[in-house]
Amino acid sequence: MSKKVKKIMVVTLACVLLSGSMAFTATSAPKKIDIILNEKEIKTQAGTGAKIIDNRVYIPATVLRSARFSVEYKNSTLHLMNSYFHYTRNLMEMHVFNHVFTTRFNKIDQEVVNIMGKVILEEPVDFSKLQEFIEETESNAGILPDNFTPVLDYNSYDFSHAWQSVEAYKKAVHELIAYVDTGDKEKLKSFYQERKQALEYYDLYTNVYDLIFKASFTSAVR
Repeated sequence: MSKKVKKIMVVTLACVLLSGSMAFTATSAPKKIDIILNEKEIKTQAGTGAKIIDNRVYIPATVLRSARFSVEYKNSTLHLMNSYFHYTRNLMEMHVFNHVFTTRFNKIDQEVVNIMGKVILEEPVDFSKLQEFIEETESNAGILPDNFTPVLDYNSYDFSHAWQSVEAYKKAVHELIAYVDTGDKEKLKSFYQERKQALEYYDLYTNVYDLIFKASFTSAVR
């Protein structure tokens, strides 16, 4: 076999279409098939472009070399998505979510510390800023399931401990306000218990986050 023949050898890739099997007749005019890899078109040399033969799509072997990808054919376009893209998107989505959430949660905790200092000194207390921080944290939409790719043994992702920590802190703040209003030591005791629970949930969230983040990173670079 000549080098020229070897150079233009192609591998066969049977595309499974979401909309059903592809149907082409022998008299159909040949169509140019664009190849998109990670949202970027791949240019091919004349004679080495993708072709449809017997209801199968043939593409140059160089397109698939050392690449992990998913495939979808639609509208005369062959879409290739390297799995590296999916896992790096995980990392970006998680990083943004974690930065926003932890920043807001820490604002809540710091404001509670400031309020407790005023309570000890028997100074006037204003809870408005604390309530604002809680509302901001609750408004964080988190990571959408469509934007997350399962990794390793994690069939899904579960960051519910993040929201549980906020709910527990809301209860703690409610008890703290009640203590400031009534001076009831049981309310103060309940505040400490709820705050402890909130911090425990927060620690559980950070542990799960670290595990899934590392798994996504490993899947992206291996």
